Amino acid sequence: MGSVDVSDGGISTAIASVRDDGTDDMYAILKYDGKAKLILQKTGSGSMDEMAGELDDGEVQYVLLRVEGGRDQESKAVKFVFITWVGSSVGGMAKGRVASHKMAVKDALGWTVVDIQADDKDDISEEVIREKLKKASGANYDLGSNAGGNYESKAGEIQAAGRNNYQTLEKESNIGPVVFETRALPKETPIDLGGRPMVASATEGKKNTVIRDEVEVAAAKKGEE
Repeated sequence: MGSVDVSDGGISTAIASVRDDGTDDMYAILKYDGKAKLILQKTGSGSMDEMAGELDDGEVQYVLLRVEGGRDQESKAVKFVFITWVGSSVGGMAKGRVASHKMAVKDALGWTVVDIQADDKDDISEEVIREKLKKASGANYDLGSNAGGNYESKAGEIQAAGRNNYQTLEKESNIGPVVFETRALPKETPIDLGGRPMVASATEGKKNTVIRDEVEVAAAKKGEE
């Protein structure tokens, strides 16, 4: 089924606009112009519901969606979502092309946190998308958490929860506390030859074992120099 052409200049301009913090654009929608060429259908600054209203049951469309987090600082980051919309009335041949075109479109749109393929608008509702982002990134994207506009930090609660979890895991660990040696260690490490296989007995073996004094050897070498 070949590759897809995403070279239309309007596409790259729209992507840059959606990703730019200085613009109001929240989404860009691409549609087919023929069987293997994509063009920009629309950019918009409205809600996710507005974006969903632009998707057609008889079309295959691709969306780059910008999602801004809540007003609290822990979840304020911007995330991006890639939506592949395959309308419920789309024919088999068009559906088949999606499989071979999808990755090229994703590469053109750039990095996203969540990828969604849907044929039902209930699957791309704001509630569903935010829940998927929450699971993917661990942040809370519930805009109602500080709807009054007054920021209330959750940092203390987060730290306490992390500390409690760590203490619980520490109790369950089989690693005991570290004990440091407090006495002076011997200059030589004792050698036990009793358990080593030898032709001679262990007693005879010990008599013929020479322990080299590394300090003396180093001094002798230095004297030779």
